[in-house]
Amino acid sequence: MSAFGLRCFVWYIIEWKLNRKFNMTTESIKKKIAPILKRQGVLKAAIFGSFARGEEKKSSDVDLLLKISKNKTFFDLLNLKFELEQKLNRKVDIVEYETLHPLIKEGVLKEQKKIL
Repeated sequence: MSAFGLRCFVWYIIEWKLNRKFNMTTESIKKKIAPILKRQGVLKAAIFGSFARGEEKKSSDVDLLLKISKNKTFFDLLNLKFELEQKLNRKVDIVEYETLHPLIKEGVLKEQKKIL
């Protein structure tokens, strides 16, 4: 490996370690949001995406896969999203199990980390 290649590799490792240091783990996310999800009537929940794969960065959002009771309205879902973003201090994307697109469904279900 050239000196330049070695410097790039070392820089990559340092950047990766710094990003990991400042980010939450799936377990810490679970502890923070499980009570909110239960209180809001969420029936099933999981994390997917970069956090589930361990590839998150400081700027990563939290991708949640949810099964929500049928009596919840769109405004209830918006309120839940807002509350979760406030608790985690980062953007949250919500996808419902029932609306997963067939092209991504298999991959999402494989990488999901259960919350509820």
